[in-house]
Formats: sequence, C-alpha cells, structure tokens
Amino acid sequence: MTADISKIVTDDPMDTLPIQQFLTYRLSRVQAKLNAQAARMLRETSGVTLTQWRIIAVVGTSGQTRLSEIARATALDKGLLSRNLATLIDEKIIQATPDETDQRAQNLTLAPRGQDIFERTLPVTRRRQSKLRENLTPDELETFRRVLDKLEIAADLKDFT
Repeated sequence: MTADISKIVTDDPMDTLPIQQFLTYRLSRVQAKLNAQAARMLRETSGVTLTQWRIIAVVGTSGQTRLSEIARATALDKGLLSRNLATLIDEKIIQATPDETDQRAQNLTLAPRGQDIFERTLPVTRRRQSKLRENLTPDELETFRRVLDKLEIAADLKDFT
C-alpha cells in the first residue's frame, strides 16, 4: 500500500521534489562516494581504514590528545572510535599512556609507526583535497563553506513542525 502523498505535501513547492533531490539524500550520496574514494586511497597509501586515518590525523595534528577530543573533532560514534583506537594501539600505531591528572583518561600520541603513516599519508590527502577543490571556483568554494556551516547548525534542530 502506498501513502496518499496529497495528504503529506504542503503549499511549499519544494515538498513535491522527488526524494532523490532531498538535501540529505544528495549529501549522503556524495559523502558515500567521497568516503569510498578516500578508503581506496588510504588502503593503497598506508593500509589503514578511513576511521583509523581520521584518528591518526587528529592525533598527528595535535601531537597529544585524548579519546574525548578525537570524538569531538571527528563526530565518530564512540564505540566505533574505541574499537578502532584499540586496533591502532595493538598495531603499535598509537601509544596510550595514563593521564596523571585524570585516571580515567589516556594521553594518545603517535608511535613511530603511526608517525610514519601520518607523514606519508598527509601529503596524499592534501593533494586529494586540492583536486576536489579544483572542481569549484573560489566563489563557489566560499559559498559551499557557508552553506555547510548553515547546514551544520540546522542539523541540530529538533522541532520540525
């Protein structure tokens, strides 16, 4: 049984858009394609997953950090983040040392292997970003950044009435 769409739509002409034109649908498709592209590149460059790279990149950029700071910076699910961090620690890519001021926390730094992955992979990810930006004019890029800022704020909305 299909829903009677006439009872769902409003006077807003945007309400008649097919689902494939929804902002969220389009963003999700682009994100999936970019994630697949990045995963392929990371596998070939350093043998790490996209989630692992995001952790390595945050730790490598900050020098020393905590799990809570990585979660905040990446917006990754804490369970996914914890599992991937455990793998990176087991593979001696990340070093974890107890925090002297907070016994529940660990200070995270790159191990020598992690530093090598970071230094080898960062230039490749920067070149990819540059190639992606080449598809937009400077004005389009600035507009895109402003639009993303607005959508990020809108993503926190809770009332849709």
